[in-house]
Amino acid sequence: MNPKILLRKSDAYHPGPVEGFVRESVSLFSEKGLLFGSGDKVLLKPNLLRGFAPERCVTTHPAVVDAVCRVLKDLGVSRIDLSDSPAIGSLEAVANKAGYSDLQKRYGVRFVELSDPIPLVTEENIAHLKIAGSIREYDSIINLPKFKSHCQMTLTLAIKNLFGLVIGKRKPVLHCLVKNDKVTFGKMLIDIAKHVAPSLTIIDGVTAMQGNGPINGSPYPLGLLAAGTDMTALDRVLAEIVNVPINKVYALQAARIRQYGQWDLQHIECVGETDLDSLKVSDFQLAKYPVDITFNPFRLAKSFLKQFYEVGIKERLSSSN
Repeated sequence: MNPKILLRKSDAYHPGPVEGFVRESVSLFSEKGLLFGSGDKVLLKPNLLRGFAPERCVTTHPAVVDAVCRVLKDLGVSRIDLSDSPAIGSLEAVANKAGYSDLQKRYGVRFVELSDPIPLVTEENIAHLKIAGSIREYDSIINLPKFKSHCQMTLTLAIKNLFGLVIGKRKPVLHCLVKNDKVTFGKMLIDIAKHVAPSLTIIDGVTAMQGNGPINGSPYPLGLLAAGTDMTALDRVLAEIVNVPINKVYALQAARIRQYGQWDLQHIECVGETDLDSLKVSDFQLAKYPVDITFNPFRLAKSFLKQFYEVGIKERLSSSN
């Protein structure tokens, strides 16, 4: 059976339409049984790369996360936790800067640091790959990526977003262990995606990031929300919309090689907005100067020092004032 992808145009983060999209997504992908039920424990995985305000488009917009929480509460979900592994800053500080602070009061959401790293064996035998074992305590995981360009991997969408479940500074180290082979890095992302297996992915593309992403790009009014259970199909459809070939989206190229999910557009069913051509844009800009997947030792050391300063000094001083 061809996987379904739900697409809806949305030119702003108005609570009503965004919540309507989330409810439609849960209903559509519950055809084989409820995705989320009474008493479930659910983990939300947004993109919380760095602590910036929503208008910077670095992080998943809080309106999307808020709508997901509201729908889960209506379904009787007993516990909603939110987690990611920011590049700089603690999870709570980054989440608050991204506009998530009200989620704790409104829905009892907990910001939970990733813990219990466990080895994950890959076909490429990438050493030191460990993923948060703490995700095993949840009944379901909801993947909530931000649609962004990426200077190393071209686009960061559904599959790439799950890399955030690798704890802390293990991530830049893993960048260096693939010997600057972006497809090999993509294959590692596929192994992570298989292991995590989120129940649902909802992609925030209302205002996307173009250019020198995933941090230093500029907002782009893509005006789109997308959802699905097949992450490869989701990424394939969205890459088509911004006119990026599959061989340039290295996570998709790896998915095609590994035969993970559906990458052939002829075998993907779009629901909601069914005319894919009407959604395509021609002016979405990728990174002007793509960079290697490997970080040089100086950049790694600088990243470690920045994280130490941000969490060990700056945040502590701020909380004590």
